[in-house]
Amino acid sequence: MYFKLAFRNIQKSLKDYTIYFLTLVFGVCIFYTFNSIESQSIMMELSDLKANAFELTSNIIEIVSIFISFILGFLIVYANNYLIKRRKKEFGIYMTLGMENRKLSTIIFIETMLIGIISLGVGLVLGVLLSQGISIFTAKLFEVNITKFTFVFSKAAFVRTIGNFGLIYLVVLIFNSITIRKVKLIDLLNDSKKNEKLRVKNIWISIIVFLISIISIGEGYHIILKNGLAVMDSTIVKAIIFGAVGTFLFFFSLSGFLLKIFQSNKKNYLKNLNMFVLRQINSKINTTFISMSFICLMLFVAICTFSAGLGITKAMNSDVEDLTQFDASFWSYDTEDVLNTINEQYGGLDEIIGEKSQYTNYESDFTYKKFFSKEVVEKNKNLYPISQDRPISIIKLSDFNSLMKMLNRDEINLKEDEYYAFGDVSEVIKDIQENINNNVEVDINGTILVPANYKVISATTYDSMMKNNICTIVVNDEVTDGLKAVFCNLNINFKGDIKEAEKYLNENFRTQERDGKVAVYGLTKNELLDNYVGIGAMISYLAIYIGIVFLITSAAVLALQQLSESADNVYRYRMLKKIGVDNEMINKSLFTQIGIYFIVPLSLSIVHSIVGLKVASDLVSIFGSGNIQYYILFTAIVLVVVYGGYFIATYNGAKKMIK
Repeated sequence: MYFKLAFRNIQKSLKDYTIYFLTLVFGVCIFYTFNSIESQSIMMELSDLKANAFELTSNIIEIVSIFISFILGFLIVYANNYLIKRRKKEFGIYMTLGMENRKLSTIIFIETMLIGIISLGVGLVLGVLLSQGISIFTAKLFEVNITKFTFVFSKAAFVRTIGNFGLIYLVVLIFNSITIRKVKLIDLLNDSKKNEKLRVKNIWISIIVFLISIISIGEGYHIILKNGLAVMDSTIVKAIIFGAVGTFLFFFSLSGFLLKIFQSNKKNYLKNLNMFVLRQINSKINTTFISMSFICLMLFVAICTFSAGLGITKAMNSDVEDLTQFDASFWSYDTEDVLNTINEQYGGLDEIIGEKSQYTNYESDFTYKKFFSKEVVEKNKNLYPISQDRPISIIKLSDFNSLMKMLNRDEINLKEDEYYAFGDVSEVIKDIQENINNNVEVDINGTILVPANYKVISATTYDSMMKNNICTIVVNDEVTDGLKAVFCNLNINFKGDIKEAEKYLNENFRTQERDGKVAVYGLTKNELLDNYVGIGAMISYLAIYIGIVFLITSAAVLALQQLSESADNVYRYRMLKKIGVDNEMINKSLFTQIGIYFIVPLSLSIVHSIVGLKVASDLVSIFGSGNIQYYILFTAIVLVVVYGGYFIATYNGAKKMIK
């Protein structure tokens, strides 16, 4: 009997809360799909480095999935709480007919188990199907060909999905049992007729708190825009605290503030059902400000993660050609002669070297803030060496010309009192050129130098994952006497077959013991390209995974809140009909109310995102010359489709309930 009753209740609930069940199914589907990435490697031909990157991506996603589990768990527990609240009158009828709390808990237990099994089953089936298609996307990210297309089933992802969602449903069962056992019959029967309790009854207090929230948010913006993300210190924490506290205070006081604004205009306040809608909003926002705040912050994270995450991947790929101009690079912080050190410790490289160029970076007390103006320093505060006023690197003229020769670029000549400067970060090149044009002098090791009459070039001086040479000053060789050597780099181009050369390196350099030897590091062009692909794929997956889950969770919570409220307000709308209000006006007021609920957290999250993406664009520029505007547009489209879809579905569901 209990099973039959529970099954009938689920059928009835599915009609009203299709959004909830579809969200559960989609959550399971996404969770399985992203956790099954590693199993797709059997279809692809991967190098050792790409295979390692594949495994690393899978491990990172597995770790992030723990965090995602908490987010989805919050959604399921929170949504289930609303479903229980929606059905309190139904439970009250059961208890009126003589059903005990214990038996009622049994019915809820069976319902929850059935919902869990259905959503898990359907979600896993869809996840397995989706994971077959996503393998094509994975192959494109890792820049490999699919050698054979075969049906892939990830046992690990399957077990992980069942384990995580099983634990979540266990928590839901416990919450439901506690809730049902504590309820009283009178509360169940009259719950839908109770008005929400206002947190702040004095409207002027709401206005004051609202103004404080704006000041707090503004202070957070000011801190992050002023300091950027060059240094992850206490200022970043302060900005986050100010922004988060301001967001919570904003929603805590918003209803009272809106009420005061609209009441000041009696004509609009008393027009149609505006007074009814505003009172409904005033009641609900005031008591759901915590969830509204979290929704706003999750939307902010989703927008920034999507845009910045995919933008970083694009930026990295845009500069990969500049960053891989040599067949291999070797470097050390403990010697001024990398080539000689390798020859002594690991055996010679003569067998594989076709071309070579070696240079040493020296450090003086001439720093970035001595070279650049305050305006330039402020503009480039997101670049760590500039913000922290680090010493500018110095190299010899002979080393520089050796690099230029290897890069097939023009060499330069310097007079005794001249210097030259170059870099590889495009945003700073024009600032260096401006200093050259303005004849800015530099003091290197006690020698005052003036700029040589050469155009500043952008030059990448060794194979690297990202451009990090903000500025390097070139001086005559004798000027470096007495300066501290901090870094030595050797670039080579292979002679003969590249694969044979890389094999030689692996046998004679990478596999040897390093204890007691000078630390020398090396990276080939192909290894760097494989690392690029792996890191880019990992960032892209994380951006899509986190962004989608946060966006769906935010929209689903809002949808369930509004559907539950519509169900509670059915009798209120019936009273409106009895006093002569037509369906068109009711539908319009319902559309307005739900629209405001969806727009308010989205609007503040967009404002947060404008500031966040301004800082993120500076961060992306560090990784390369890519532009995130395209990905902001892509994020906007996804936002409209997903968030807008939930809004339309919520509005249509609410209309059906009221009818």
